[in-house]
Amino acid sequence: MKKYLCTFYLPDLLEDDFWAIIPSHRQHINDLMREEVIITYSVNGLRTKGWVVLNAESEMEAAEMIDKFPIRKYIQYELDELFIFDTMIGAPKLVMN
Repeated sequence: MKKYLCTFYLPDLLEDDFWAIIPSHRQHINDLMREEVIITYSVNGLRTKGWVVLNAESEMEAAEMIDKFPIRKYIQYELDELFIFDTMIGAPKLVMN
């Protein structure tokens, strides 16, 4: 399984119809995170850009996942296959007694 970084770009003006679908979008993202398809999901403070790291067999499969996002019609995105992705997520904490 490969890892892909999706960088997505939000429109300058986020209108009411965009905000109305956020609850269903968050549920979709949470479901994919529970399934370990999505590893990380983040949006910058200006709400102009976001990043998703996901597991997929191919770039086409990764794109198909992004295309199913409820917010898809509002975003442009690019995908990059990752060579290295290190994280402390899930790593045990070191306890010094």
